Amino acid sequence: MNHGDYSMEARAAAQGKARAAGVFAENAEAIVAALPGVPKGHVLVAIVDHHHAFTGTHHVAQDEIVERIPELEAQGWAMVFTSGTDLAEVRRRTDEMATLARRRAEMITRIRTRRG
Repeated sequence: MNHGDYSMEARAAAQGKARAAGVFAENAEAIVAALPGVPKGHVLVAIVDHHHAFTGTHHVAQDEIVERIPELEAQGWAMVFTSGTDLAEVRRRTDEMATLARRRAEMITRIRTRRG
């Protein structure tokens, strides 16, 4: 029974996500600075591309999130923030993202090692 993807690609994806979380954290002040400009009924979407470069933020209508987020993150990662999010909250969320991604990468490594 297969309970998930434990491929080298999945491990690399988890490691990439952990690295992207660090890029979001490095840009936490820019993210928070962009929040006051978010119109009512919208969220702020921050983007890190597949080269691990912060490419900025976008305003997305709340009723368009499901369609727009996949478009915006295309070959990278997105984080969604709402008005009122402060620096401590951005840093907490990026830390959590990094921790979970690193744990996934470590778990894949352990499973692959056990499987030989």
